[in-house]
Amino acid sequence: MTPADLATVEALLPYTAQALIGCLGPAPAAALLAARPGCTLLIPKHPDKHPAGAKRWDELAGIIGEEAMHHLAKRYGGDVIDIPTCKQARDELRNRAIRKEFDRLTREEKLSGNQAVYEVGLKFAPISSRAIELICGRADAGQAEQQDLFA
Repeated sequence: MTPADLATVEALLPYTAQALIGCLGPAPAAALLAARPGCTLLIPKHPDKHPAGAKRWDELAGIIGEEAMHHLAKRYGGDVIDIPTCKQARDELRNRAIRKEFDRLTREEKLSGNQAVYEVGLKFAPISSRAIELICGRADAGQAEQQDLFA
């Protein structure tokens, strides 16, 4: 996930991901969420207090940058944190990519709906044709509902 991705699915992110974004900023948080989803980490308080902490500090600083690592240590140093997988947000991003590819295939390449579903299935495998059809029949999550024209 990129910082731009995080912004588009912000409402679908778990509180822990939003807290990381608030602590680190979008780019370092996106890097950490992408590099260590689902991991449980003991956050070191200092960069060189003891060998294991120094190793973890260097590992995380390599992912998020030294400045962000200082922010992470200031907020969570000595704590064990779970890096969320952000499954709902990742699924939504995948679904948007599926809808975009389906639209491109049917509009630009003039494929039939069935052929487009087949091609999308190959690109996003493993996924069933029925799942693709259901995804393509829905709007993006978090989008406002279309208003009634005659209300």
